[in-house]
Amino acid sequence: MKHFLAVLLCLAAASAAAAGQEAKKEAGRKDSGRPSAAAPAVTVPAGAEKLGEGKWRARDAQGRAWIYRRTPFGMVRYEEKAGGESPAPETNYIRVREASGSRVVFERQTPFGLRTWSRSPEELDEDERRALEQWRASQKKQD
Repeated sequence: MKHFLAVLLCLAAASAAAAGQEAKKEAGRKDSGRPSAAAPAVTVPAGAEKLGEGKWRARDAQGRAWIYRRTPFGMVRYEEKAGGESPAPETNYIRVREASGSRVVFERQTPFGLRTWSRSPEELDEDERRALEQWRASQKKQD
């Protein structure tokens, strides 16, 4: 019986110590400076200018330009640099071809493998139009 009480007393003391450590960890998490889980989600404002697939530009009340981009992890927002966001993006399409029914097929190598998509000529964004024009110019050179 004495051994049973001793074990029970040890378990109670260990449980109290673990609860105290957990409370300290929780307090440390709140003060860590990380955004809380209840942070508002980033959304594209109404009237934003569409720059391409999953990318928009909008100005706030102070006149600053913000870029909104859709990522695999959700929407992100960052301020546009004064000289523009960046130089003209590379069109690193492996292959561009015109398919039947006036569709244009694009293939691009990504870190996750080959990505293929098709669009009608009216739906093309700026990068896709540039890639199509480059492909057509290379086809004329071959003919």
